[in-house]
Amino acid sequence: MRPSLPRLLRIVPRSAVTPQAARKRVKIYEEIPKELRVQPTLLQVLQKRRDEAGADYPPNIRIEPVVSKQTFSGVKPDAREPLRNVLRER
Repeated sequence: MRPSLPRLLRIVPRSAVTPQAARKRVKIYEEIPKELRVQPTLLQVLQKRRDEAGADYPPNIRIEPVVSKQTFSGVKPDAREPLRNVLRER
């Protein structure tokens, strides 16, 4: 016999549920403060590792700053590409 929806449902009468129990909320977990929920970005983790390692940090791993379109919004279009190249780590 296959289970059907009416077979799986059980209706609880209202008299079986007390009003105080219905209003009481049970916390399943302790809420974590918002500051602790934010994970650092990959860029922040890499920069922290580079700062901790100092001169021992491998030179082949380059960390470039995040450059958005708004950064160069006031710059002439023909001057944007040279400025982006200057920002890149060599």
